[in-house]
Parts: sequence; C-alpha cells; structure tokens
Amino acid sequence: MQTPAPIWLILRLGLLFIGTSLTRGTPEHDSGGHWSYLPVWSPSIPATGDSDSARTPVDRFILERLRAKNLTPTPQASARELARRMYFDLTGLPPTPVQVKGFERDFSLDPQSAVAALIDQLLASPHYGERWARHWLDVARYADSDGQEGDADRRTAHHYRDFVVRSLNTDLAFDRFVRWQLAGDELEPDNPEAIAATGFIAAGTHAELPDRLMEEERIRTRFNELDDMISTTGSAMLALTLGCARCHDHKYDPVPRRDYYRMLSAFNGGDRAELPLASRDAIRRHGEARNLWETEFQAAQNPLKDWIAKTRFIHESEVRLAKINGLDATDTEKSILRDTPGSSEATDLAKRFAKKLRVADEDLRPYLSEEERKRWDTLWNVVRQIEERRPVPLPTAFGFADFGPEPRETFLLARGDFHARSEPVELGFLTALTRGKTPEDYWAEARAASLRTDSTQQRRALAEWMTDLEHGAGALVARVIVNRVWQHHFGHGLVRTANDFGTRADPATHPDLLEWLTSEFVRTGWKLKPLHRLIMTSAVYLQGTTFDPFSAAVDPDNRLLWRRRPMRLEAEILRDSMLAVSGMLNPRMFGPAVKAPIAPEAIQARNMKDPYPKDLVDTPSTHRRSLYLFHKRVVQNPMLQAFDGPDAQASCGRRDITTVAPQALALLNDSFVRARAVDFATRVRGEAGAKPENQIHLAWQLALGREPTLPELDLGTSFLETRIRQRTARIQDHPAADSHELALADFCQAIFALNEFIYVD
Repeated sequence: MQTPAPIWLILRLGLLFIGTSLTRGTPEHDSGGHWSYLPVWSPSIPATGDSDSARTPVDRFILERLRAKNLTPTPQASARELARRMYFDLTGLPPTPVQVKGFERDFSLDPQSAVAALIDQLLASPHYGERWARHWLDVARYADSDGQEGDADRRTAHHYRDFVVRSLNTDLAFDRFVRWQLAGDELEPDNPEAIAATGFIAAGTHAELPDRLMEEERIRTRFNELDDMISTTGSAMLALTLGCARCHDHKYDPVPRRDYYRMLSAFNGGDRAELPLASRDAIRRHGEARNLWETEFQAAQNPLKDWIAKTRFIHESEVRLAKINGLDATDTEKSILRDTPGSSEATDLAKRFAKKLRVADEDLRPYLSEEERKRWDTLWNVVRQIEERRPVPLPTAFGFADFGPEPRETFLLARGDFHARSEPVELGFLTALTRGKTPEDYWAEARAASLRTDSTQQRRALAEWMTDLEHGAGALVARVIVNRVWQHHFGHGLVRTANDFGTRADPATHPDLLEWLTSEFVRTGWKLKPLHRLIMTSAVYLQGTTFDPFSAAVDPDNRLLWRRRPMRLEAEILRDSMLAVSGMLNPRMFGPAVKAPIAPEAIQARNMKDPYPKDLVDTPSTHRRSLYLFHKRVVQNPMLQAFDGPDAQASCGRRDITTVAPQALALLNDSFVRARAVDFATRVRGEAGAKPENQIHLAWQLALGREPTLPELDLGTSFLETRIRQRTARIQDHPAADSHELALADFCQAIFALNEFIYVD
C-alpha cells in the first residue's frame, strides 16, 4: 500500500502552486530566482507627460518614482557647476578658467549640444582612463606591495594598473575586460595586455614564506590566498560574497560549499608569477637566443676558468705566504700559519684571519709573468665581449599562470579545514547562474580552442561562463558594472551594496531602470563610454543641488534622486587637484609607481622586506597623479589615509566617506599640502602680479572655477592684510617681501581647505 504524503508536504506544495500561479508572467518568477540571477530583460520605458523634465529614457524611470511620492526634480545646475561636475567625474581634474568660460559660452547657445560635446571631449581624454581606473583598482584590491608582515615590493605590478587605464581609454568591451583578467594568458597568449590583465588574480596580499616554515603553514597560507582570489572574483565581478561558502553553504545566497570548491579548482592549478610580456614566438626566439648565448659564453668561460685554476695551483702558496707575512699578528702566530698549516693552532688562526687570508683571483696578478698576464687578458676579453652580447631579458608583469596542463587535485573541505578533505571535485561554477550548459561543456570548449599546451584552460572556461549572457553569469556581471558606473556618477548605486547583489543586498531603488540600463549596455557591445553618455546627458544627472525641505521630509536619504547630492573628492583626486591648480602636475602616464615622501614618524612598520625610504624628497617625479603613487600596503600615505583611501587588503566596492578632525589637521599641517600652497601662491603671484585683488580673483578662478563675490573679495583682502602683519611680526629678520609671499601661501592653503574645493556640486 502506498504511504500517504505528510500533511505539511501537501500544504507546502499547495502554497507553492498558488504562489506560482499568482506570479506567473513576470520575469523574476518565471525563473524562480532572485532578481539579480535572472537573464537580462528590457522593461518598458514609462510614459511621462512632462517632456521638459525627461531628456532621456533614464529620466522617465526617475520621474515615475518621484511622481508616485509627489516629488519634483531640482532645476538644472548652472553651466559652471556642470563643467566642474563633468570634469571631475570623467577626468578627476578641475577645469581651467578658460575651459569653464568656453563651456559657459557654448551652454548659453545650446545647452544640450554643449553638454554632449563636453562629455565626448572628456571621454576622449587620456585622463578618463586614469580617473576611472582608480575605481576598478579599488575593487581589484590593487597595490604595489605584498602586504602582510614582509610587505615586499612588487616591481612589475604596475603593468596591471596600466592595462586597466589603457582598456578604459580604448573602451575595451567590458566582457573582454573581465575575461582577460581571469584568463588573458590562456585566451590571447600573444597579447601582452591580456597577459598583464591576469594581475587581477594576483593583486591580493601575499606572504613570501621562509624555507624553514612547516608544510602545514604553507598549505594554510595557500588556501587563504586561494580564498582571496575567489572572494575578490565574486565581489568584483558578481557582487556576491562567495567567501562565506568556504566553510559552509552560504546562509542566504544559493552558493553551496561544493560550488565554492569547484570554482576554486580554476585557481588551484596555478599561482602568482612573473610573466613575459611578449608573444609566444618572441618568447621562443628569445629562449633560443639565450641558449645559443649561454653555449657560446660557457665555451669562452671554461678555458678562462681552467687557466685561472692552473695559475692558482702554481702561485697560490706564494700569494698566501705574502698575505701571512703582512698580517697584523705576532711573529709566533705567523710562524704557526707558515710552518704547521695542518695543526689545530693553525686551523684556529686560519679561521680568525680567514677574510684577510682569502686568495682572490685578482691577488694572483702581481705574481704572474708578463706573458701570463697577457694570456689572462686575452681570455678575459673574449668572455667580456660575449657578456656584452647577453640577450636583453624580456619585460615581465606580475600576474598569474598555471603550473602545467594537468589540473591539481581539489577536494571538498569540511569547515574550510584543509586537514578534513572529503571527496575530490572538478571544475564547476555557481549552479544558480548556470543554465543549459554544464561546466564540463565550457571546459571542453576551452580545451578544444586552446592556444597553449602549458595551461589547464580551467580559467578560460571560468571566464567564458562569467560573461555568458545566455547560459552563465553574464547578466549579473553586466548589472554589477552598470550599478558601479551609476554609483560613481551619483555617489550611490541604484543598488547601494555595490559588492553584494545577493538576497541580503540593499534593494534597488529603481529596479526597472537598472535593468533597462543593463539591457542597453549589453546591446551596445558592453561598452562603458556609451553608458557614461546615456547617464550624463540625462536631466537627473544635470540637476542642481538645491536642498528642498519638503522633498527631504518625504525622501530624506534622496534615494529617489530629487536632487543632486554634493560629492566629496576622493583622496587621490583631492591631491591631484592641488597639483593641477598649483601648476605642478606631472602629466606623465604609465610605468613603475613612484615613491613620494612620507613623514618618517608615519612609517612605523617593522620587518619589511623592502622598507619604505625615509629620505625621499619632493621632486617633479613625485608630482604625478596619485594613481601612480607607490601604494605600500603597510605604509599608507597619511593624507590619502585621512581622506578614506582604502588599504587594498580586500576588494572595496564603495569607499567610506567620513568627516573627521584628522582631515582638517592634514590640510593644515601636511607637508605636501603646504608645498602645493606655496607653489599655488607662486603661480598666482606670477600671473596676477602683486595686487591682492588680482591675486584673489585668479586664485578663485583656478581653484573654484568662478569669480569671487564682493564679500569673498573683501574677506580675502582682509585675510591677506592680517596675515602680512602677523608674518612680519613673526619674521623680524626677513624683508617684507617674504611676509607677502608667506601670507599669499597661507591664503592659498586656506582655499585648499574650503568645502567648495573639496566638494563638487
């Protein structure tokens, strides 16, 4: 007899049927999953009767939510505000007075065309890549050192940073950008940019373990680093907290422990490495040339070694005797060394004077005949000439490479304990994001298309799944980057938890807008620059920052975007702005990171393999954009740290924005800030002359992009007069001109501390 089903199961199935029937027809419930795991779909653009307020479809989605709450958008910002906003958003640098006036002129004639033209101009600027690379490098936890206790410098890590800048400037399709970072060496092994892109995997902290360390500690460190790789991949590309599944099935998201270890298999097959930045053919030819050179070098070096050995056999005793006679020792000790070399006393003395008694090759020359010296020189010259022809090493980048073509064994671990291995697992992906195509299918295709024989092709399979819109995680990857772009334009993403799109994420404020933008992003070939244009030409982006008490009462957090919220400059952009307005910005792009001066008292770390220098000086080479500053994980730049620069220990999807006393103290006391204030003052005095009113006008234009008001002009003049008197009283032994220069520097430093300089409306 068949056993009847339990009553709880009947009730549960009934509720499931009812729920499915009621919700059938919407995309979310068709797939039966969380919204972020669904395929991309294109919502209908809302209708709106207010065409003046809706410049693009983006605005229609925004207006629909505003009207539901009886809210209206803030009027458009002024041309000057928009110029600063767009320059900082796309290049991270303030516009010059000429650029502001030019935009104001064009804006007065045709606002829409002026905005579109400036956006295109800024997107074409090389500074665009530098500005937006910083956002992705935060996510990728990029730094120029290993971190942890040793914190060794990574002298070739900059190639990854340069890859990001170049990719953004050339508008590399984002799906390819993702694939290269996971498997560029497997996908395009002849492309140096694709090879350098694997620096993403290797960018996390790393411990160079000493040989004496126990094997258990090595394995533990290895699994921690693998966890960093998979966790960062999850946060950066999928906005999912995959690291939770290292020890147990994810508590909230559909990420079982088995999926975690199957994905980890892709990274378990390799490790960090210095990768040649050259094609396979160039590497092969270089290897052949190196082998030929080594053969030739050995053929020339062996006769020299043999000849020196023969000469040493003949003359070494004579040379040693002379060294003994020249020792600062007693006659008895010298006699023991000369006459009883095998005795215990002689052995002890030989150890005591070992350094002085060592016979180097050059010590033999004075004892050689003229003919012997000529023979030595002849043999040495042949070796030297061949040495000069040594093939120049190929440039390398700090990246990731597989150990070989066979995957390493990967096991399912209990509670993340590498001692508790259970069953072996093979390459796999997130089950919740895999539809109609198995991991085995992806891996088989990757191996069939393989361009190299020294790699497992597992990372290539992972990369293809990651950007597959139909069968893999492509839809989620696209949503995540669209949300990141929106976040950096507005201060908050449509989903505010930028690194977490899971079931516990902050719900999207405008889910249909996010989906529509994602569908447009994918439709235009995963290109970021068209996405910027789409967002920045909208009325919601161009609106002003005016505060409205009624709107604030309804939507105090501005989640519905009824106004533009002022945004503080990031730490690096604040530093770059000081360099720009002072006329000291070094525009050089790319290349190794530069170490700028850091106060010795701020360098407290110990046991570093490569200590941060304490004697660096401020030079034009250190005046490059902050993107190119050497980021040593355990020695952060104090000013950048004060203004919430991340430490690169883990992926940073959104920086903290704090307002704390150390920021004001940094602007008052930091040596870099003071030096740039002096430079700013020198520029102002050189271009505006000695008249205070002219100096104030120019300083305001350069730093804030506008003319000072009459009260500001009066206040500035009064400030300068007061500071001149104070400086003169304090510097009795200096001429009055010094007091004027110092007062103007004080004024320029005060401008650096203005909210209007630090915030962008």
